[in-house]
Amino acid sequence: MKHLKVIYIIWLRQLKRFIRSYSRIFGSLAQPLLFLVALGYGFGSIYEQAGGGNYIQFLAPGVIAMTVIFTAMFNGTSLVFDKQFGFVKETLVAPVSRFSIMFGRALGGATVATIQGVIVFFLAMLFGFSPIS
Repeated sequence: MKHLKVIYIIWLRQLKRFIRSYSRIFGSLAQPLLFLVALGYGFGSIYEQAGGGNYIQFLAPGVIAMTVIFTAMFNGTSLVFDKQFGFVKETLVAPVSRFSIMFGRALGGATVATIQGVIVFFLAMLFGFSPIS
């Protein structure tokens, strides 16, 4: 029971850090939007002339996957900032298992990445992506 509480607290911390950082939210959504708009509409006519069909249908899954992977990588680099500000040292001296700490961080990062992927998925649908075609 104690392990689940630790995992939940670390997971919740990761979510709160994401929600409270408006620049991080904006940055994580600006890049996929730029790719969808600039590349999607910029190369769309060339892609259609080559006989490829709708370029947004081709581009959107890659942009969604790129968003999730980039967020997961950023979660890994945030460990460096936590170490720099002393949070890692505080958690490691706590009387809890290191596995619980690691699992909570990983679960929090995965949750944030999934949320961003879902948001980009719905944004791609606004630009013409159809998951069922």
